[in-house]
Amino acid sequence: MNKIIRTTYFLIIMIIPNITQANIEILKYETKNGITVLYSKSENIPMIDIKITFDAGSNKDNGLKGLSMLTHNLLDEGTTKMNSEEIASSFESTGASFNASVNKDKSSISLRSLTDKKYLNPSIKTLLDILSDSNFPQKEINLQKDRTISSIIEDESDPSEISSNLFFKEIYKEHPYGSPSIGEKESLKKINRKNILDFYKNNINHKNATIAIVSSLSEKEVIILSEKISKSLERKKVINKNNIIPLEKNNKGKYIYKKFNSEQAHIYVGGLSLKRGSKNHLPLYVGNYIFGGSGFSARLMQELRVKKGYTYGVYSYVYPMKDIGPFVIGIETKSEQAQDSIKIIHNMLKEFCDKGPTNQELKHAKEAIINGFPLRVDSNSDILNYLSMINYYNLPLDYLDSFTKNISKITKKDILQAFKEEIDLKNLVTLVVGNEKAKKK
Repeated sequence: MNKIIRTTYFLIIMIIPNITQANIEILKYETKNGITVLYSKSENIPMIDIKITFDAGSNKDNGLKGLSMLTHNLLDEGTTKMNSEEIASSFESTGASFNASVNKDKSSISLRSLTDKKYLNPSIKTLLDILSDSNFPQKEINLQKDRTISSIIEDESDPSEISSNLFFKEIYKEHPYGSPSIGEKESLKKINRKNILDFYKNNINHKNATIAIVSSLSEKEVIILSEKISKSLERKKVINKNNIIPLEKNNKGKYIYKKFNSEQAHIYVGGLSLKRGSKNHLPLYVGNYIFGGSGFSARLMQELRVKKGYTYGVYSYVYPMKDIGPFVIGIETKSEQAQDSIKIIHNMLKEFCDKGPTNQELKHAKEAIINGFPLRVDSNSDILNYLSMINYYNLPLDYLDSFTKNISKITKKDILQAFKEEIDLKNLVTLVVGNEKAKKK
C-alpha cells in the first residue's frame, strides 16, 4: 500500500545579529513496487531535479573491477530505439542535463529539466527509455573501455592518483573499497557485454533504488512521475550475487614508501573510522573540523603552512560510508620536508586525541558549522543531494532539522570519546610517494 508522509522542517540557525531560516517541506512517498521517494517543492524556478540512487557502487563489481562505472558510463550510449547521437540530441533539444555517477558505495542517475511540458515530457521519455531499455552496443563498449584504460594509464604517471590508490588499497586490502571505482586495466579488458547487461539487470532496478526529487511541480505530478520511473526499473528474475565481506578494524600500523621521481612528496596518514549513521559521526566531524577539516583555520594548516611553511595545503577528513569509511590526513610537501611533516602530523594527532580542542576552538567550530549551514541548503541541487543521502543511508527524516541542534550540543568530552573509539593511533597507515629525499633515513 502506498504511503505518503509529509514533514515540514524549519531550519533555524542563529546568526548574530540575524536569524536565517530555511523552510523545507519533505514529502515521503512509496511507489507501488516499493521505491522510497523523498520530494521537496521548490517554487524558485520552473525546474525539476531528479536523482535516482542505487546500491550499485564499485563495491558491487564482484571481481570485475570497473564494471559498475563502465555500465553507468554506457547507459546513454544506446537503447533499442535510439542510438547515442539521438539520445544526446533529445536531451540537448530540451535543454535537459543527464548524468550518471559511481562511487565506492553507490551509483546515481540524475536528470535536470525545465518543467514546461514541451521540454519535460520528451526529457522524461528519454530517461525512462534509458532506465528500462539500455542495450549497450558493442561498438560503444569498445570505445568506452579504451577511453577508461587510457585514463588509467594517464593516472599511472600522476603521483596524487598513485598515492591515493595505494593508500586505499592498504587500509581496505581485499575489500572492494580498496579498489578505485574506475577499475583496473586487466579487469576492464575481461569485461564483456553480457557482464554489463547482467549488472544493469541485477543492480539498476526497483529493488535497489531510492528516488529524490526537487521541483516546482505539484505533489500529484511528482507522484505520477515517480510511479513512471519506478515502473521503468522493474526487472524479471533479478539475481543478487554480491558477497561483500564486512569490514573489521584489524589493520596494523604500517609505513610505506614508494619511489616516484617528483619534487613534491605526496603523503597520506590514516585508517578506518566509522559507518554512516554512527553516534560518533558528528563529534568526529566537529573534532576533525578543528584538527584539519576547516581550511586555513585548522590546526594542521596553521602549523604546517603558517608556522613551518612546508606546504600550500594540508587537510584531514572523515568520510563515513555504508560500511566503515576512512579517516584521512593528506599533504604535499617538498621531498626533503616529508619526514619532518610526518612526525609533526603524528605528534599533533596524538596531542589532539589526548587533550581535545580548546574551549575557544570548539566554540568557533560550532559557530562556523552552524552559521554556514544555510549555504549548504541554498540551492535545488544542494537539497537534492541531502534528500538522496538521507534516503539511501536510511537516515532520520529530521536529519536536516536536527543537524544544527545536534552540533550545538557537542562537548569536548564527546569529541575525545569519539576520537578514542574511532581513531586507532597505534595502527595508522603512513604512505609516502616521492623521490629518494622523501624516504625515511
